[in-house]
Amino acid sequence: MANLKDNRTLQAMTVSEADDLFLEIARLKAFVDRETASHKKKLADLEIAHKEKIAAALFRKEELEERLAEYIAANPDRFIKPRKHPVGQIGTYGVVTDPAYILIQDKAAVIAFALADEPGLIRTEHTPDKEAIMEFLLHGGKVPGAKLIPAGDVAKLTFKKGYAENLEGNK
Repeated sequence: MANLKDNRTLQAMTVSEADDLFLEIARLKAFVDRETASHKKKLADLEIAHKEKIAAALFRKEELEERLAEYIAANPDRFIKPRKHPVGQIGTYGVVTDPAYILIQDKAAVIAFALADEPGLIRTEHTPDKEAIMEFLLHGGKVPGAKLIPAGDVAKLTFKKGYAENLEGNK
């Protein structure tokens, strides 16, 4: 089905009117860019202030956690049954059994070893090969979930670096 859009008003538009549209888009983009930059700066400032505000408390908390962990390790007989000691309605401290886990210290070394000696130790990630798919589609093949977008002219807007400062009435 053909797209029957009435574009007579667009055909009647002058280059000057199109320039005005572009400038209005630039003004709006400049506003959005400024507001986004201001927002990101405020977020960064808040993050810095937050980290500074909690730094001493966080350091002290970690010291106390380490001290309590040392107490628990030094007194294993106090954590046999029950393994956790309740503290009112606040919570508990004590001993839990963590499951075994793997800590990968050098990912590249593990992968190199697995590729050479034990391929079952790694997973292979499958990703579509866009060049191969394009070649396949260009030769008449069909690939579910893929669509060839042919080369061609498309409308595109670009803005020069520092464009916002050069706009008239951009505030």
